[in-house]
Amino acid sequence: MMGEANPQRAFFYNISLETFVPADHPLRAIRPLIEDRAIRRACRDLYAPIGRPSIPPEQLFLALVGGYLLGVASDRKLVMELQCNMALRWFVGLNLDEQPWDASTFSQNRRRRFDESGVLERRFDETVKRAMAEGLVSRHVSADGTLVRANASYKSFVPIEVALAPEEYKRRLRAQDRSDPEGPPDPGNRAVNFRGEKRGNATHRSMSDPDCRFVSKGTSGTGAYPGYAVNALMENRHRILLGLGPEIFRSSASETTGCLSLLHRAKRRLGFRPTTLGADKGFFAAAFIDALLARGIAPHIAVDRGRQRAHTRVRMRRRSLGYQLSQRCRKQIEELFGEGKDWHGLRRFRRRGLDRVRQETYLIGWALNLKRLAKLMTPLIQPV
Repeated sequence: MMGEANPQRAFFYNISLETFVPADHPLRAIRPLIEDRAIRRACRDLYAPIGRPSIPPEQLFLALVGGYLLGVASDRKLVMELQCNMALRWFVGLNLDEQPWDASTFSQNRRRRFDESGVLERRFDETVKRAMAEGLVSRHVSADGTLVRANASYKSFVPIEVALAPEEYKRRLRAQDRSDPEGPPDPGNRAVNFRGEKRGNATHRSMSDPDCRFVSKGTSGTGAYPGYAVNALMENRHRILLGLGPEIFRSSASETTGCLSLLHRAKRRLGFRPTTLGADKGFFAAAFIDALLARGIAPHIAVDRGRQRAHTRVRMRRRSLGYQLSQRCRKQIEELFGEGKDWHGLRRFRRRGLDRVRQETYLIGWALNLKRLAKLMTPLIQPV
């Protein structure tokens, strides 16, 4: 018998947000890992003691990290998800009768409070410290780097010799477009013909994001595009990120200097000192190997060309079991890069400027670590 829809709608509903979130939903395992009181303590000095009550800061952070967990990096799309997605609304703590905030709420709070206070960096560190307290972090780490697209276009790169304010320079370019007889003016997307013009990091800078550079993987990779170099430090046992930081692209030096910065940061902020470090051939540089040995870290780096004493000390470790295990585990850091790029907004940054991009990177790293901890600390549900 074919069923029919019931046209008589109920007048009152007695429902709860708990009924919309399945028991095996991933957000249910992640929500207990975020402590609301810790966020309020970290943000206490960022709010005035008088005035109209603000939006609870823990709800703003829960909305941000929940959006990145669901692959929503845009503020406007995040507001739409808060209107439609009941699981995200439950995760943030919004009742059914509460309206989500305007999209400008996130941008204004980031600009006025969160960017300069370092709250996101402390949230990232607290997650790592909790993993260390649970015994989930080993002393064997891996390092690698990747390239991430910046929020800038090719047309935004102009010669460095132009000593004009950005507004004045754009006004002159618009005037040139209006005087061009070949086509109609386009104020939103100006016509630029840079064929035959050689552009590079030494001669050009972006007007929209001056910190980004033309990045490329060399002759074997794709063409150059505006971006940043992002380095990561991962422990090998459970793939927990100990550090994730963007750098201004400087060829292969971006990886080595960025890795040393992450090691210094892990020691200073987390009190963590690894015993071994695995990496690919891009880290097979004598200066980098000497820096690791000076820190008491065994370099388990893929061997490449080189005849200096530091290179010889790495080759002597190739037959050891620890070296082989490090080389096997260090490839898993590329899986984290792929996961972040496919699902959590690491393929292209939404913000501009190195400092703001760094805050976005901490948020992505926080989301990745929360997923690891939720899987490791939640007991397995046995089938009935």
